[in-house]
Amino acid sequence: MKEIDRKIREALQAQDAELFDEIGGEPAVHEMVIDSFRGRLRWLVILASVWCMAFLALAVVCAVQFFRANTVREMLGWSTGCVLCIVYVMAMKVWYWMELNKNVVTREVKRLELEIARLAARLPGQTVKTGDDELT
Repeated sequence: MKEIDRKIREALQAQDAELFDEIGGEPAVHEMVIDSFRGRLRWLVILASVWCMAFLALAVVCAVQFFRANTVREMLGWSTGCVLCIVYVMAMKVWYWMELNKNVVTREVKRLELEIARLAARLPGQTVKTGDDELT
């Protein structure tokens, strides 16, 4: 991947390379997590996190009760509850990682849109409108 980045930087002009450096590369995982709590769907991420913690606590309670159970029927009930809670927590984690991935893909698409607009503006006699700015 670094080889491709190097080739792209060489192909860009000086001003475009400065813009590429300004935009930066892929953020670290902790930055992506923080950004997910700042986005448009932050209420959904917070709600999912709260439910995930609640089901994790419930899974621990079910596991403790499993070891305290006296009959096989009680053990089956508590183990089923524990497994279902863990499955729910895993499903929420998969959903959350898919949300983080979606944000990364969106960032890359926006970066490509900006580069395409800048390249189109270089064509002679072309005017490209990008958001509030107009490139000529």
